[in-house]
Amino acid sequence: LGQSHEAQLSVLCLPALAHALLPGAIARLLKAQPQLRVSVTPQESPLLEEWMSAQRFDLGLSEQAATPPGVQAVPLLTLDEVAVLPAGHALAAQAVLQVQDFANQPFVSLSADDPYRRQIDARFAEAGVARQLYLQTHSAVAVCAMVQQGLGLAIVNPLTALAMAGPGLVVRRLGFSVPFSINALLPLYRPALPEAQPLLQSLEAQAQEVTAALQRLLSQPAN
Repeated sequence: LGQSHEAQLSVLCLPALAHALLPGAIARLLKAQPQLRVSVTPQESPLLEEWMSAQRFDLGLSEQAATPPGVQAVPLLTLDEVAVLPAGHALAAQAVLQVQDFANQPFVSLSADDPYRRQIDARFAEAGVARQLYLQTHSAVAVCAMVQQGLGLAIVNPLTALAMAGPGLVVRRLGFSVPFSINALLPLYRPALPEAQPLLQSLEAQAQEVTAALQRLLSQPAN
C-alpha cells in the first residue's frame, strides 16, 4: 500500500519490426511518459497472431492481411518491398530494378516458408527469370547483412532496408509491386491499459516519419 502504480505495457511484434519501427515509436512514447515500463517480445507468424488471439499482450504488430479472432486490426502503413544491393554493384547505377535485371544474379532469399519469399519467387517464375539461389535466412536483417558482404542481391521489406542502408548497402525501387503492410493488433477481451492508445499514436507517427524517410532515400540520384 502507498506505492505508486507503474504500468507495464506488453508488446508482441515481428522481429523485423522490433528492429526497424518499434524502437522509434517507444522513444516517442517515453518522452511523454518516462515512467512507463515496456516489455517487447519478438515472435514470427503464425504464433504472433495466435498469441494475440489468446489476449496475451496489450498490442501486437503484424504483417498479415487477415485479422486474427478476438483482435482489432489498425492499419499503420502500406508500402512496397525494395531491392538491396552491395555498394559498387553494377545495378546500383539504376534507380529502378525490373524483374529481368535479377537474371542469373546471386540472390539472398528469406526462408522458404516466408509469405514474402513465396510472392517474390512467384513473380520471377511468372517472368521466367532464373536467379542463383544459394543463401536463405529467416531474418531480413541477416539478408541485408549478407548483401552488404557482397553475397548477392535481395528483395526485403522497406523498413529493414531503410534501417540498414548505408555506405555498404544500396536501396533501389522495384519496377514491380510486392506490397508490404503493417497492422497494429489490439486485443478485444484483455483489460485495456490506457497506455496502449498513446503507443498506437506513437506508432502511427513513426510510420509516417519512416515513410517520408524512405521516399527521400529512394529519390536520391543513382550513382
